[in-house]
Amino acid sequence: MKKVLTLIAVVLMAVTSVKAQWEVGGVIGGMYGASAKYWFNDKVALQADLAVGLTRAAGDGWNAGFYDFTINPNALYHFDLPQNFKVYTGGGLSFGLVNDLKGNSNTVNGKFGLNAVGGVSYDLQQVPLTFAFDFRPGYGLGFWGENKNFRPAGSVSYFDWKLALAIRYRF
Repeated sequence: MKKVLTLIAVVLMAVTSVKAQWEVGGVIGGMYGASAKYWFNDKVALQADLAVGLTRAAGDGWNAGFYDFTINPNALYHFDLPQNFKVYTGGGLSFGLVNDLKGNSNTVNGKFGLNAVGGVSYDLQQVPLTFAFDFRPGYGLGFWGENKNFRPAGSVSYFDWKLALAIRYRF
C-alpha cells in the first residue's frame, strides 16, 4: 500500500507544475483536529486531517457508538467559481484507532476505510485564510484483537461519514 501511495504522489508531482502552496489549520464538525493541504497546482491538492471524532455503527441486531483517532489523507480536484469560491471533489483513505464508548475493551482497536469527498471553499483575499466545508461519505472497517474477558477477535463494517468545517492559513 505504501508503494502505491508513493507512486501516486510521484506521478501527481511529475504531471503538475512545481508551484506549491500550503494551508495549515484546524477542522471541526464530525471530527476535531489539525488539517493541512498541499497544492500541487491551481487544481490539484493533497489534504490530510489528523483528528478525533465519534462514529455510530449498526449491524444485524446490534448498534454501537465509538470514538476514533483518525488520519484522513485525500486527493482533491478543484473547480473555480466566481468570488473566490471553489468546489472540490476527490477521495482518500481513513485509518487509525477506535474504541467503543462504553469502554468494554482494553485492547487496541483499529480502523480502515475508503471515502469520497465533496465540498466548497472560500479564500479570503485581505487575510490569507481559507474556509472549507465538506462531506465525506465512506465505508469503514473496524477490527479488534481478542479480549478473553469481553469478546473474541473480529471486525465490523459500517457506513463511515463525516461533515467537516476547516479553517486554514495559507502560505
